[in-house]
Amino acid sequence: MRGARRLTMLPFVALLTGACFATREDMRVLQGDIAVLRAEAARADSAHRAQMRTVAQQVGAVSDTLRSVNAFLARFQGDFTLTMHTFGQQLLTVQELTGQSQKKLQEMRADLEAREAERAAAASQAAAQQPNVAVPGSSSVSSVPSVVNGVPSTPTAPQPGPNQLFQLALSQWQAGRASAARSGFEEFLAQYPTNDLAAESALKIGQSWELDGKMAAADSAYQVVSEKYPKSEQAPTAIYKRAMIFRQAKQDKQARTLFQQLIDKYPKSPLVELAQDFLKQLK
Repeated sequence: MRGARRLTMLPFVALLTGACFATREDMRVLQGDIAVLRAEAARADSAHRAQMRTVAQQVGAVSDTLRSVNAFLARFQGDFTLTMHTFGQQLLTVQELTGQSQKKLQEMRADLEAREAERAAAASQAAAQQPNVAVPGSSSVSSVPSVVNGVPSTPTAPQPGPNQLFQLALSQWQAGRASAARSGFEEFLAQYPTNDLAAESALKIGQSWELDGKMAAADSAYQVVSEKYPKSEQAPTAIYKRAMIFRQAKQDKQARTLFQQLIDKYPKSPLVELAQDFLKQLK
């Protein structure tokens, strides 16, 4: 009976033993798979870290490049602004130099006026020295000096003409005496406000104030040029100089208005291109 039971239990024991061996084998396979996955994950993490380091290096290089570009643009903008301002000043200098022939003509006119004044003075003096002479058959009498209290009056010296007066003021300006030149140009405007040299005299007054560092007075003088002599060659120059005064004072709104006024009113002026460039910078 017992032997029969043992024989009956053998298949179950064999089955349990096989199941145990199968489970251990599966565990070893699973452990191997896990080890492979871990190795692959480690390799993936290493590759990912390497990629991140590469990306970080590239981002750093791009950042360095952007900083260099920004620094270059800042330097370029500063240099460009300085260059444009210098160019504007040079352009004004060229405009003054191109007017040398006109100044030579003014000098000749002033010389002619001086000679005419000398001739008139000499004629007046000669007439004053001649006695009254009656011409037979004629009622005319030669010129005689007037007599005041028994003393012959002395002929008054002739006043300088407009070209003479302008040339005197201009010589003071060329000698670097801004205050004396300003007085001369103001005297010119007082005597000859409608002369063809009036606009240039008014412009010189503004430049003399600017040379003395009196920017408010210079702006007022330039405003006189642009408003009183709008058709003159000096009008766009006066507007440009006013705009630069406001720009240097950081009053961008007024500077923009004046630059735009120059562009609108004097589109053929050589200063228009400079005004357009400064407008772009002020926006």
